Amino acid sequence: MQDINTIITKNFNDNIEYLQNNHPELFIKLSEYDAAISNGHYIEKYELVYENDNFDVLEKSTQKYLYNKQTTHHTKEALKTLEYSTLNNCFEGFFRQSYTKEQVALYTKRRDASPLEFYASYVADILHETEKKETTQLQSLDKYIFFGVGLGLHISAMASDISAEVYLIVEDDLELFRLSLFCTNYKKLAQDAELFFSIFEDDTEFSKTSEQFLQKSHFYNHYIKYFQLLSHSDDKVNKFYIAISTQSDLKFLFHDYMKISISPLQRVAEGYSILLKECSFLNTTFQEKAFLLLASGPSLQNNISFLQKNRNNFIFVAVSSALEFLELHDIKPHIVVHLDPFDTSILSFEKLKDISFLDESLLCFAASSPKKLFEKFPKEQIFIYEAGSNYKADALNISAPCIGSLSYMLLLVLQVKNIYLLGLDLAVDSITGVDHTEIHQDTKKLALEDVFSKKETLSYKDDLFEIEGNIKERVYTTPHFYSSISIINRYFPKLKKEFQNVYNLSNGAKFNTATPLKPEEMTTLIPIPENSFSQIKELLLSYSEKKLKQTDKESLHKKFDYAKELTKTLQEHQIQNSDAKQYAQEINIIITRNKALYKYELARVLDSYLYYILNFIYNYFQNTNSTLHDFQTVDKLLKNNLLILISYYKDALEQVLQEEK
Repeated sequence: MQDINTIITKNFNDNIEYLQNNHPELFIKLSEYDAAISNGHYIEKYELVYENDNFDVLEKSTQKYLYNKQTTHHTKEALKTLEYSTLNNCFEGFFRQSYTKEQVALYTKRRDASPLEFYASYVADILHETEKKETTQLQSLDKYIFFGVGLGLHISAMASDISAEVYLIVEDDLELFRLSLFCTNYKKLAQDAELFFSIFEDDTEFSKTSEQFLQKSHFYNHYIKYFQLLSHSDDKVNKFYIAISTQSDLKFLFHDYMKISISPLQRVAEGYSILLKECSFLNTTFQEKAFLLLASGPSLQNNISFLQKNRNNFIFVAVSSALEFLELHDIKPHIVVHLDPFDTSILSFEKLKDISFLDESLLCFAASSPKKLFEKFPKEQIFIYEAGSNYKADALNISAPCIGSLSYMLLLVLQVKNIYLLGLDLAVDSITGVDHTEIHQDTKKLALEDVFSKKETLSYKDDLFEIEGNIKERVYTTPHFYSSISIINRYFPKLKKEFQNVYNLSNGAKFNTATPLKPEEMTTLIPIPENSFSQIKELLLSYSEKKLKQTDKESLHKKFDYAKELTKTLQEHQIQNSDAKQYAQEINIIITRNKALYKYELARVLDSYLYYILNFIYNYFQNTNSTLHDFQTVDKLLKNNLLILISYYKDALEQVLQEEK
């Protein structure tokens, strides 16, 4: 029998090798921790002890043991909590909904009349079929989360019984996790499952890790069980609730992706100016000028006197939802940015008292913006960019969760040197609780005392939780806003160049890429020339084109061929058995093989559809006594919906190809 020193040495060496090869960022964290110990920059808080055939952790400052010298007992107690009920310690990765037979018939009829009006037209029939058998007791735990590692002994013991395929392991204390490397062999655990680690991660890092965990085998996301050590805080549990409730494919649905995949084809065919990737304000007359992004958060309203005082000192870049407020105070934007593809989004323009307010504004519209919006303005005033599609290879192509974060991204990508942000709060006002300017079309007033840590459920747009503030130390935000904050903090640092200066004047969320600055503390700015509108227009025209290149047209043919091939493959696919996992994997592979997600808009639309519906199907098959006939019934419904979506896209693409001849 091996002695304990041999065992812990093997565990540690196995783990270090595994982490170095498979989780390099975590390996680097551990290496930096070891260096800090060696250099005397960090003093260890814990000591690993082994007494009476048990490991434990001694906290040096208090001389207290983490497991009270009862490690085996704690592990047994953890095992006792292991159960398969959906009612306890369980995240739901879906929206609860129910459809009657009559509703299914209604949505099917509406789909024939207006294919993209209701997402329910493509899910009601399947949900009606699969909800006949309610799941309260799971047959298997395919994904599982451990909040708190300790020495990891409970993880090894519980994983032997769980046999999940994907684990998320969360620990906020890096030193404690390092001690677990001696006691728990993660390399061995990873032989039968894929491991995701969130160790000593801040909110931005945890958001990224959670997203990756959820995207892996997403059809397992219907119910995700978890275990939490009593010694581990609730913070990451709450943050995971936020992550699972803000999954991108559950808040921006597949039928919307289809809209933004088809509309750009029509705008390009109509000859609008398409901004190019190389478009830049660097090395132009505007290089030293200050660009102020005006978003619709409460800070915009709270600083109206500052705006009026400095109306001649900024190039104003306004999000479309702020237009009514700006017109009210006669703050004319030089550039207006619009993103949403929905007809309701043009309300921001329709609520203007006089559309001539925008006569000297350049309009940067997503190519997927509503046709009704394009019809409101002269063609020469509009410049389009792609967002969620890729039909012109050299077109400016940007994407973000909301118009505010996208406009911020646009200024970074256009290499604006001096960027100021106002109204990009992504948080509620700390006094009034409002989430936008008072006249914004979607303004809500939220109760500041109604924070998520006091609740058992999470509402996407209405519940609040604390985050780090920009001017104030702490502010309240919603899961809806937090998805944009996460994107800004994760990806924008990579976009920001060394020469760019970003100043956040808003009294909302803190951004990693921006320097907090109170408006009243600003220094004197260089005035903007009176002919700025014509100069900016001339610049944008020099960086735009109105037609597709020959290579772009060839790419359209490839996209059409993909749609045809996909139709044929789905029609020929046959169910071999009643294996839920095999079925889900086969359907996914048909859509995504050969890197289709990176090449075809249609693949992304269908992948989004599967992300939404496949976890319902998998849960139904896996956790009920489903027959092969049940499989075939649901399979027929699913493929019929997929084929209708494909046909709709193919028809739109074919029309453009005919016009190009």
